Amino acid sequence: MLGGKIVVAGEAEAGTPWTPYATNCDSYCDMRIQNVYDKLAALDTDLKVHPFLAETITPNADFTEWTLKMRSGITFTDGTPLNADGVILNLQAAFGSPLIAASVKDLARVPTGKEAPGQLPPVKIEKVDDLTLTIFTGLNGDPTKPLPWPGFDYYLTGQGAFIASPLYLTAALATEDKTGAGLLPVGTGPFIMTSFTPGDRMVMKKNPNYWMKDADGVAYPYLDEIEFRVIPDAVTRQQALESGDVDLISTSDGNSVADLRTKADKFPMLEQTKGVETFHVLLHLTKEQLKSRDLRCAMAQAIDKQALIDLTGGGILTPANGPFSPGQEGYLDDNGSLPYDPAAAKAGVDAYKAANGGKAPKIIYSTVPDANSLTQAQYLQQVWGEAGIEVEIKQIEQSTLIVNALFGAPDFDAFGWRNHGGLFVDNQYFWWYGPTAPPDGQLALNFGRLTDPVIDGLLEQQRSELDPAKRKSIAEDINRQFAKECWVLPTAWTIWGLASNGKVGGLGTLKMPDGSGATVRDGVFFPGQVWLTQAYKRA
Repeated sequence: MLGGKIVVAGEAEAGTPWTPYATNCDSYCDMRIQNVYDKLAALDTDLKVHPFLAETITPNADFTEWTLKMRSGITFTDGTPLNADGVILNLQAAFGSPLIAASVKDLARVPTGKEAPGQLPPVKIEKVDDLTLTIFTGLNGDPTKPLPWPGFDYYLTGQGAFIASPLYLTAALATEDKTGAGLLPVGTGPFIMTSFTPGDRMVMKKNPNYWMKDADGVAYPYLDEIEFRVIPDAVTRQQALESGDVDLISTSDGNSVADLRTKADKFPMLEQTKGVETFHVLLHLTKEQLKSRDLRCAMAQAIDKQALIDLTGGGILTPANGPFSPGQEGYLDDNGSLPYDPAAAKAGVDAYKAANGGKAPKIIYSTVPDANSLTQAQYLQQVWGEAGIEVEIKQIEQSTLIVNALFGAPDFDAFGWRNHGGLFVDNQYFWWYGPTAPPDGQLALNFGRLTDPVIDGLLEQQRSELDPAKRKSIAEDINRQFAKECWVLPTAWTIWGLASNGKVGGLGTLKMPDGSGATVRDGVFFPGQVWLTQAYKRA
């Protein structure tokens, strides 16, 4: 049925400001904002990159130059036409931002002499014609050292490739903090954001001039309106679905997913299980006590992962051995991770104490404020306490938790975390590459401030490796190094459920606009989200 409204609920408010170069996006943020902005490219269900807002994406022979041609006749919802100038403005803002720049360090940069202190030079992007541009690579930004980058097009499917109206973007860059805080975003997407109350709800209305059509020539989107609500607690979110208060929810809570599986006749659910994130304990590795491998590995060996899954994951999750989930490049059944061994955990803490004048370690463990996360925190407090570690629990709203990690807050020792979904190891670059770990107090997507020369060298090798088999082997070596050093404490691989009340149709069916017949893949890089361009409400 065309028209109508659906109500969607997700777990957290981690979006605002909504400028692509500044928003601290998580899964629910991505699910919402992709209705306002279109990306330059998208992945299909076979994991191949297709041009989306772009019409063509063409590398040169050695993958050191990438030429993008935009589709003609597309306008932003403020009436501004889509063209190469606007796309270049977006890409320069994204590739120069503290949030995204580290992930594209091997794009060539050309100083203008006008850069402010600490400001990166602009990326070398040349306008070819009104709809076409070329992006150039360069090792560590050096334009004289072009670097083969065969996987660069995957970055055109991510946050840095959301394209905003140049009028809106110019206004955002003119705000006091240059982020556009308080401004409603403007894109070419299927919906227009009309209101936003942080931490509560967001309303979007149909874009009547959207450029995409279905196979029968009917213009997308089918819906007239979407209301997105923030319901942090997984149990409350599920209850909202079952009571009819909302039409669609996303959840990575194992207990909810397990329960909803038993109610599939009333609440059909899509599940995402490949390339998903790893539940883990994220460690703040600049903290003195966490520089100790003895302590990190003791914390890992104190955790009975299956017991924790039975307690908080509905018994359905799979114990994780590292940050590479099944389906990802680098995944290994056996990466050498240490087994559950409480005696070894106690011995490791004793070794730490012996090396530190007998002083017992103290850890502040932060977690989001829902009942299941608190149960996990209390379990860790118990098992780490039995090993000889003093643990203080702090419950923090998810957006604040993310900001604390971004800036290395003083009371960030260990977090309950969910991250590293995706497909290829190159897309994890900015999470793990040592030079992207500035001192605490400065923004970094390398949340743990991980600095490991072995991992750094392997990440550099894989970026320009043309042989997929060799790149896979490099990724597997990174996985083994994580296990050896206990840099993170993996507990389980996520299962995401997208459950509806049976009234939402069309999920998972959006076709690529290039005429290939390929289907857009949901949940890439940010599992737990679905495209709603083609969603409709059943009569």
